[in-house]
Amino acid sequence: NVAGSVWSDVATSIAGVDLRVEGEEHLWSDRPAVFIFNHQSALDAILVVKLLRRDLTGVGKKEIERNPVFGPLFNAAGVVFVDRADSRRAIKALAPAVEALKEGRSLAIAPEGTRSPTPKLGRFKKGAFHMAMQAGVPIVPIVFRNVLDALPKDALVVRPATVEAVVLPPVPTEDWTLDGLDDEIRAIRNLYLEVLAS
Repeated sequence: NVAGSVWSDVATSIAGVDLRVEGEEHLWSDRPAVFIFNHQSALDAILVVKLLRRDLTGVGKKEIERNPVFGPLFNAAGVVFVDRADSRRAIKALAPAVEALKEGRSLAIAPEGTRSPTPKLGRFKKGAFHMAMQAGVPIVPIVFRNVLDALPKDALVVRPATVEAVVLPPVPTEDWTLDGLDDEIRAIRNLYLEVLAS
């Protein structure tokens, strides 16, 4: 907890990234939760840790595990690594994340699954929403704006910038069903589109 919050504070401070948060109370009102965020930049993970501070784990692509910097850090934080090329193994790999939620740790995940090179929102995959349902915890949407100003997809250096995070109220999942899941995901994605368009 301490290492993650200190690391994210120091990293954003050195880089000159000013994170402005709207709806900060929703980060703490209903935990554990599945915190979802739109994924545009490698900076997103640092911003999520800075926002959520403690009692957190995440889901990342298998390739990150081999990264000499982020791999060991994410392993130490209990991040669940998923092989996106094998959907059956990916679903099985998510079991520890559901267990972590049931034990009281929150989960951060990008439902788009991969970074978008533009501010345009990608399609949402179902994994985050399935895990929230299984654990009986709410979904908390975090909408990032202007992250690409600080670190575009293929850039190697973070530029000073003001990044906005809009945290929306928790969405309960207790009454969700598998049959209605597509509609629930569509409604949440529409919230992102509204915030990004404003």
